Amino acid sequence: MTDNIFNAITDIQMSLQTAEHHLHHNNFSEQLHLSFALVTIARGSCSMVIRPDGTPGTTPFGQLHIPADRAVMKGNVSLGKDDFDMLAAKLRQPATRPISTMVKLDRSLTIDRDGVLFIEGPVEAAITNMFWVLPLK
Repeated sequence: MTDNIFNAITDIQMSLQTAEHHLHHNNFSEQLHLSFALVTIARGSCSMVIRPDGTPGTTPFGQLHIPADRAVMKGNVSLGKDDFDMLAAKLRQPATRPISTMVKLDRSLTIDRDGVLFIEGPVEAAITNMFWVLPLK
């Protein structure tokens, strides 16, 4: 009989798969649409929309929705305009390895030793911090 070992995590590491910069000319707005493969959680992905409508230094600055019936998370993040522009510029640069991000949540998630996520129903969590790993060479 195998023992199930469970861990509580508040950080989710993700590897960037695609990035698009959407410009909406009628209302003069822009967004980054990103898709990620999950690293710390097995068998899943995340689609995220980042907007330049936030105030720098405020938390929480985003939301993450995890449905109970699908392995696709959805995130919305607000950044300050300068941070948004800097991120968009960095994402345009060619990278030798995949770009990754670490998303910090305001609540813990339960995973087993294989990284399988255990939730009883849909989860809504605030994104309280986010940092990026941008390969240089």
